[in-house]
Amino acid sequence: MDLSSLKLFKMAMTRMDWAAQRQKVLSQNIANADLPDYRPKDVKELNFKDVLRRAEPPPVNVARTNVGHIKGTIPEQDAFRARGQAKTFEESPDGNQVIIEEQMQKVGDTRSEYNTAVTLMSAHMKMLSIALKGTP
Repeated sequence: MDLSSLKLFKMAMTRMDWAAQRQKVLSQNIANADLPDYRPKDVKELNFKDVLRRAEPPPVNVARTNVGHIKGTIPEQDAFRARGQAKTFEESPDGNQVIIEEQMQKVGDTRSEYNTAVTLMSAHMKMLSIALKGTP
């Protein structure tokens, strides 16, 4: 059974992908907290209406038609683009605007959203299992 064809699972997987991408961006902010003139970034908030509109058709991937062809060297684009934060509350004398406490709060919030999506998927997997087998 292909679970990605079910919209509920697709939405949960998209939420998990978004959370993983956001964790990556937030960790880069924390890692650059002492870099002069560094501006923190964040990932655009996920809008599920847009996700459902873009669900079909699936993206087209480049295919090698001959084993002698070299695999592409351009890395895959991240599904969710990082953007600069519009406003920060403070700035260090060297121009760095990363506030560690704020970034750590965002990391915690993102982890909670990821865990919620995992819990939702797990509960629906159990429900499908019961429906198919008749026992948990």
